Amino acid sequence: MPEDLSMQPAAPVTRWSAGSLRITSRTVAVGEISGRLGIPADQQFERGTLMSPRNPTDARRQTSVWLRRSGLPDDSDLTGHVRVLVALVDPHREELESLSADCDLELCLGFGSENGQGGCVLPASLLSEVGALGLDVVFDLYPPEATTPDASA
Repeated sequence: MPEDLSMQPAAPVTRWSAGSLRITSRTVAVGEISGRLGIPADQQFERGTLMSPRNPTDARRQTSVWLRRSGLPDDSDLTGHVRVLVALVDPHREELESLSADCDLELCLGFGSENGQGGCVLPASLLSEVGALGLDVVFDLYPPEATTPDASA
């Protein structure tokens, strides 16, 4: 008799994705970036601050870093993260263009999967919107974690 697959528990979600807008600059402070855009950062670091505040001998940041996350859960697809971030900054095109003279503007996307498989389609129309905003796209792909061989084998 065939197994009833509808009664099997759902497999755990093993994929995740994330999206954020990152603006970096050697000359523009993060407070000025927030002020000019009218959007607060979720996370920010000023140029010259320690990379690791707990280690006073650590390297110092070469740029100010302003970060705004999409706010979507990590089980959302990458397209969703992009759409949310584009909608957030689209009303601020002029400010982004002005910042681009002294800042690097990046749409940062991350993806990971337990089995190493996965992907997405970013529609051409959405990519056109990203390009019209002057955002570079950065993909961070995270392969599955390496399994350590059993020491008893």
